[in-house]
Amino acid sequence: MSDLDKKDITTEEWREYDFNGRIYRIEKPKTVCMRPGGTTHRVVDKYNIVHCVLAPGNGDCVLRWKSIDPSNPVNF
Repeated sequence: MSDLDKKDITTEEWREYDFNGRIYRIEKPKTVCMRPGGTTHRVVDKYNIVHCVLAPGNGDCVLRWKSIDPSNPVNF
């Protein structure tokens, strides 16, 4: 994953990917890794499990998340 752009997302309590009503939830995400223009990205959770999911906007995917810090809900 060394060629991927990485972002710390430890400020998120959880994130959900909604595929037309099919929900995939990741608890305690810590890193998101992506390539600019890529159709998928990887999310590493606190247990170091890597989740490969479609990037938002691909396959009718919608992304939601909950911030740990209520004063900064949009921590992206």
